[in-house]
Amino acid sequence: MVLGVTFASGLAVFHRDGAGRVLEILGSGVDLITSIGPKVLAAVLLAAWLRLLLPKDKISKHFGGHQGLKGMSLAVLVGVILPGGPMTAFPLAVAFYEAGAGFGVLVAFVSSWLLLGANRTIVWKMAFFDYSLVGLRYGLCLPVPFLFGWGAQVFERRCPGLLARITRWP
Repeated sequence: MVLGVTFASGLAVFHRDGAGRVLEILGSGVDLITSIGPKVLAAVLLAAWLRLLLPKDKISKHFGGHQGLKGMSLAVLVGVILPGGPMTAFPLAVAFYEAGAGFGVLVAFVSSWLLLGANRTIVWKMAFFDYSLVGLRYGLCLPVPFLFGWGAQVFERRCPGLLARITRWP
């Protein structure tokens, strides 16, 4: 489907702007692929290594679905301190899942990484915004990963097996 939409868009650009514009867009696409390609490869390798390296018994013990507030808090903390972008966070989330972490804990982890990431807060938000605004934002966002995580746990309990059907995770 994505390839079909891409091809149709390319034909529309060709029809409207000509072959020169299509070649220009393809060139910028190649630049993007050469820029992101190595990062994606590194992320895939990281995920593969983490699957082998993470101790499943400890992950299940600390991040398992039965951990409640303790596991959720630990996941939120890991999300806050994890540096890097999605090519770091998502492979780690998959590795956590495969090592026995609960779905709610994973949602809390990814949500906290996205909303509360210390790296982005220090480097970007505190550099451009007043500290009181950053503190207010942080305070308002702090409960969100917990709420999302608990919501995911409730959802998972009410619809057992749904996660396996909607993801590619084994």
